[in-house]
Amino acid sequence: MELDNKTREIFRAALNSSPMYRHMQMEVIDAGEGRSKLTLQGRKELHNLYGMLHGGAAATIVDSACGIALGSLLEPGEICVTIDLRINYIANTGEGTLIGEGRVVHRGGRTGVAQAEIRDEKGNLIAAGMSTHLIYRPDEAGMTQPPPVQD
Repeated sequence: MELDNKTREIFRAALNSSPMYRHMQMEVIDAGEGRSKLTLQGRKELHNLYGMLHGGAAATIVDSACGIALGSLLEPGEICVTIDLRINYIANTGEGTLIGEGRVVHRGGRTGVAQAEIRDEKGNLIAAGMSTHLIYRPDEAGMTQPPPVQD
């Protein structure tokens, strides 16, 4: 499904209001047509004991980039949740802007598969991963509507 500019901006703004994205200071730059692009600052609060980006922070970028890419292809009323996430850590990084780009590999009726890469400001590959998502409607899971986004 191709998103017009207004819908694309509404989608991006909704994603950026996510409590997790705000906590991580991650920003969705673009999303649509099965692709996504987001940024995250590799600040000290996201480092491990060795002064490098924690693997969990990198995994969050991959998971988000994949989920957002797939989310851009969902029909109204559908949601997707990650059921499998695999990541390969390629290089270490500390501070600086990280760019995550995701793309959908397969969008089926009940599952979707996406892949993502994280690069630093210079274009160096930091990590790459792939995820599988369950696609469903909240009423199928006994939910009347998706949980509200809280401030």
